[in-house]
Amino acid sequence: MDQRETDRQRGRPRAFDEARFLDGAIALFSAAGFSGVGISDLTAATGVSAGSIYKAYQDKQGVFSMALSRYIALREDHIARLFETAVNARTKLGMLLRLYVDLSRGADGKLGCMVVAGIADLDSVGRAQDILRNQLAARRATLKQLITQGQGDGSVASRAEPEVVADILLALLQGMRVIGKGGILTQQAETFVTQTLRILD
Repeated sequence: MDQRETDRQRGRPRAFDEARFLDGAIALFSAAGFSGVGISDLTAATGVSAGSIYKAYQDKQGVFSMALSRYIALREDHIARLFETAVNARTKLGMLLRLYVDLSRGADGKLGCMVVAGIADLDSVGRAQDILRNQLAARRATLKQLITQGQGDGSVASRAEPEVVADILLALLQGMRVIGKGGILTQQAETFVTQTLRILD
């Protein structure tokens, strides 16, 4: 057995900075959607060769899946750190709304959301379909849990079904990212959040 065969069996490390590559892919897919990005675009934007991309991810669907997983993980970590300072469930819901308002305005808003971009191309993204559906279901479950907790800790006065309120808030959060892509989300951020939170009263 020669050295090349030994290297293949052991598994060589990536010949490029994977986190940096995936961040570049996130920006491209968020802005142009799955269908609007080709391997040549990824190569031009990141400097990683087509051969290296195919070797590491097999195809564009593989790149999208890995980039999407990183996108979601980074966002969830950010939200978890925000929630560490919250005094109750209503505060957490307010934090989540403010985060989405911030993400949906300015340069971030116009860049777009990778989840929304993926949903728009759902029939084309292959195995990433499950990641997208699971993420939406997880966000909905979090909202439902927070509403239930808020009803328990007294910060949510509404006795409406948590599941129904969660559906409304989920549609609002994702809709904000769509409107933000067009650059027309409200500039009155705090008023927007305050009015939205009245659904909890």
